Amino acid sequence: MKMDEINWNALQWEGDNELWTEVLKHLDNFQSAEIDVALSPDLTDQQRHYLAGKAAALLEFHSHLKHLRSTALQNK
Repeated sequence: MKMDEINWNALQWEGDNELWTEVLKHLDNFQSAEIDVALSPDLTDQQRHYLAGKAAALLEFHSHLKHLRSTALQNK
């Protein structure tokens, strides 16, 4: 998606947004769960690598969403 195709208005709400809070909370919880499993001593190196990659991707997506929101508010 190109930056000019983003619906910035959708990210420019005032006050609390219950959906936004829930999405970020669930991303955090999912990432924490992936990290917990990745630290399990019972995994092979390949399994640990895969789970660590999933956790990293979740963190990157979480950061991307927060960046989009911040950018939308700055350009309001």
